[in-house]
Amino acid sequence: MNWKPLLAARETDTHFVIEGRHAVERLLDSSYEVEKVIEIGVDLSREEASQLLGFKFHRSHLAIAKKLDLQPPLSVFEEGPVVILPEIADPGNLGTIIRNTAALGGAGLLLGKGTSPFNAKAVRASAGALFRLPIRKSPDLIADLHELAESRTVIGTYLGSDALPFDQLPRIDRPVALILGPEDFGISQEVRDLCHHLSYIPMARNIDSLNVASSSAIFLQALR
Repeated sequence: MNWKPLLAARETDTHFVIEGRHAVERLLDSSYEVEKVIEIGVDLSREEASQLLGFKFHRSHLAIAKKLDLQPPLSVFEEGPVVILPEIADPGNLGTIIRNTAALGGAGLLLGKGTSPFNAKAVRASAGALFRLPIRKSPDLIADLHELAESRTVIGTYLGSDALPFDQLPRIDRPVALILGPEDFGISQEVRDLCHHLSYIPMARNIDSLNVASSSAIFLQALR
């Protein structure tokens, strides 16, 4: 395997790069197929790693793994809220939301448009949680939402006048599907029409909204 070009690319159609000893350990303890584990100072010098990766690399290990299929059936989501991201552009936010979802009891993520969870920044921000959580890249988000709405209460985060503060929602007795829209324009009308509830986090000092990753942690903690 010619692994150095893969390191330089960081992500291809079939492979992605993992950085750091703890993340590599979690990778090895997962169902991902690992192509190569690279120990800095043994397989590659720190200077070579920095040159290939394009930034000064300080960690002890790297790995290259094959991507998993991101279209498992919706039945893969078991207990806990499913976090739905119709469109997310920032890989750091995506990685943090993956980490938050795993840490706070979420069942997994359903992704629409946007960045790849295998983007190097997303992998790094997920801190290994990527390898522990079901993720589905939806080929038809609206169809998936219709199906989820049959067995879950769908809550859309929204700042409109028809949304309720989260602490004023009625009692929810079913598992939840939590929709977090992009920060610039939120969730679309088509998606809002499929929600059982629209909700927002009450905030002080005339702050309109939070970073989407921060919001995910607050909603997930409240849903526990």
